[in-house]
Amino acid sequence: MAFMSEFFAIVVAILSMRALSESNLCPSRSPVKCSCPQEWQLWGNECYRLTPSYYNWDDAKKVCQGMGGKMATPRSLEELNFMVELARKEDGEYYAWIACNDKEVEGTWECDGQEGGEPFLVWADGQPNNWKGNQDCAKLVVRYIDTMDDEQCERWWKAFCVRLSTQPRQYCLSTDTHSRILNSTCLLDHNIREFITEGVVACGSACAQEPGCRSFNIKKTEDGKKICQLNNSTSSEDKDKFQKTDYFCVYSEVCLG
Repeated sequence: MAFMSEFFAIVVAILSMRALSESNLCPSRSPVKCSCPQEWQLWGNECYRLTPSYYNWDDAKKVCQGMGGKMATPRSLEELNFMVELARKEDGEYYAWIACNDKEVEGTWECDGQEGGEPFLVWADGQPNNWKGNQDCAKLVVRYIDTMDDEQCERWWKAFCVRLSTQPRQYCLSTDTHSRILNSTCLLDHNIREFITEGVVACGSACAQEPGCRSFNIKKTEDGKKICQLNNSTSSEDKDKFQKTDYFCVYSEVCLG
């Protein structure tokens, strides 16, 4: 009975969310269609561009934030290839900052949005080498065949920026072929972070505000708590990880401007 009460509570929350956020149900694994502001390029549910001018690493982070986003760093080979192509179209000899550094501990690289695990890093041969003991920031470089190089943070380069895509305002709930909500199927092994949540609306809002979040799970623990898991991928991008679970779990995609 408690399980069914939880299910109906989530259905009510979903219906409320639809009324407030122009949400709708859609078939599982159907990607949410989004768009980007002028001069930004869409990839997945996010928009990318290079900064308009050259900056040191710290200032480049602030400029990306001023444009409504954050400094970007690739999280997969596919994303890396997209960013490389974007840079090549603008400058065939590009150098561009990414959001990775080892300022805190030399040799321990941290990448924004990839905390809690090994960051995705594709170094050029012989890199990082911390030349002259003062290279704590990372960039992508065309001369190294579109791979990464460590650099002095004070040098001036353009930077990759990323922001959430805009329109349509939509939550996309995972359903079966009969449009019934799937309540034990979630995207696994793509968790950015997780926390106790009040329900679907709160979890979806957190995903919309979290750079890099493309979908979310809500799973129920044995003691009745609802855990919101923010994911850095979607069921359409990683079908093998979209799996049926042995616990109550609801999956959703979000695209909010």
